[in-house]
Amino acid sequence: MLKLGGVIWQLIYSFHMPLFFMISGFLTYKQFGWNSFLPYLKKKTIRLLLPWICTFFLIYWVRGSSGYWFLLCLFQISIIGFLVIKLMDTVNIKRYIVTDVAIICLVYLMFRYIDAQNWVLFGISMGRFFGAILPFFSGVLLRKYNKLFIAFINNPLFYTIGLITFILIFVTRYLVDYGMLYQIIFQRSHQVLSVLGSLLIIHAFSKGMFKRGNTLLIYLGQKTLPIYILHIIFVIQIPQIGDFILKQNPETSISFQLVFASIFSVIAILLSLVAYKFLSISRFFRRFMFGE
Repeated sequence: MLKLGGVIWQLIYSFHMPLFFMISGFLTYKQFGWNSFLPYLKKKTIRLLLPWICTFFLIYWVRGSSGYWFLLCLFQISIIGFLVIKLMDTVNIKRYIVTDVAIICLVYLMFRYIDAQNWVLFGISMGRFFGAILPFFSGVLLRKYNKLFIAFINNPLFYTIGLITFILIFVTRYLVDYGMLYQIIFQRSHQVLSVLGSLLIIHAFSKGMFKRGNTLLIYLGQKTLPIYILHIIFVIQIPQIGDFILKQNPETSISFQLVFASIFSVIAILLSLVAYKFLSISRFFRRFMFGE
C-alpha cells in the first residue's frame, strides 16, 4: 500500500516557495538603467533586508531558527536579478529567448560550480537563493516575452500536459522502492516539479478558476509579506492530531489533512491580519518589520 501520509504537505511544499519566487521574478522585470541600481538597492533593503533583521530574534524565539530565510533569499536573488536582467538586455539586444535562457543557465552553473548552495556565515545559510534562481528567472522570462506567457499560461494544452506530467513525476516519491528508475526521477525532478507546479498555479489563476474569491485573493496578495512574517506565531501545532491523521488509511488521511490544513490556515491568516492592523499603527513597525 502506498504510504500517503503527509501527501498534502508534500504536494504544497513541492512548489509553494518556487511559486513565490517566480511571481517575484515576474514583478521584478523591467528594463533597468544603471542609474536606477542604488534606488533599487535602497528599496529592496527597506522592503526585505530590514524586516529580516528585525524579525530575526522573533523567529529564533518562536522556532529556534535564524530568521525568515525567504526574506534574505529574496533580497539576494533580487540583487542578482537586477544584474542578470541588465546583462541580458545589454548582450541580447535582439531579444532572442534562447540567448536569455543560455545566460540564465550559465549563471545557475556558475553558482553551482562555486558551491553557493552551501555558503554559511555565522551559522546562517547564505546560499538558499541558489534554489530560487530557476523559478525567479522563469518569472522574468514570462514577463519579458509575451510569447512565453501565451505558451505556458494562456495555453489550455500546456495545462493538460503539464498537469499530467506533474502528477506522474510527483507520484514517483511513493514508488522509489519499486525500481531504480523511480528513484532517479524522484531525486532529479525537484527543480522540474517546482517550476512546473508554479506555472500550473499561475495558469489556474489567470483562467479565473478562483474568480469568485478574486477580491479576497487580491487583498491577501497585497498583505502577503505581513502574513508571511506574522503567521508563524499563530500556527497551531498539535502533534497528537497529526499522528492520528497520518495513521489512517490513505483516503481518510488525505481528507483529514485537507480539513485540518484549511481550518488552521484560515485561523493563522486571520490572526496575522489582526496583529498586522495593530502593529501597523506604529510607523516604526511599518518600516522596520514590514518594510512599508
